[in-house]
Amino acid sequence: MKGKIELKKAIMIDGNEVNTLTYDTDKITVESYLRALSHATQKSGGITGVNIKLDAGAHLVLGMYAVLAENPQYDITDIERVSGSDIIQLVDIGMAFTIGREEQTTEPSEKQSDPMPKPTTQTSSNSAK
Repeated sequence: MKGKIELKKAIMIDGNEVNTLTYDTDKITVESYLRALSHATQKSGGITGVNIKLDAGAHLVLGMYAVLAENPQYDITDIERVSGSDIIQLVDIGMAFTIGREEQTTEPSEKQSDPMPKPTTQTSSNSAK
């Protein structure tokens, strides 16, 4: 999933003010995925990684590595300058990646079965009497 984050608070990278970060989760490799999880564990003092689908710290770092994947000229320390509610944008990217909600198709995966016929109630001719 490709996209961009419009930062509410610009960060400085290589002496330039950066207001927008582009990212691409499709460019996260096995190596960068494992590096991201290792980084998250190191930064949290070993308190992350228990359940990747619920781990906001891991989501944050995976979001950061999605930015790095699209911008190899950046360093992780550049992206760590993000602050405030902009952090949550990175968490959202990592969460969508880990729980598989990136660009989900709107088409059903299988052909839908024919609808079940509605049950009908038969009335007896004697019921009117």
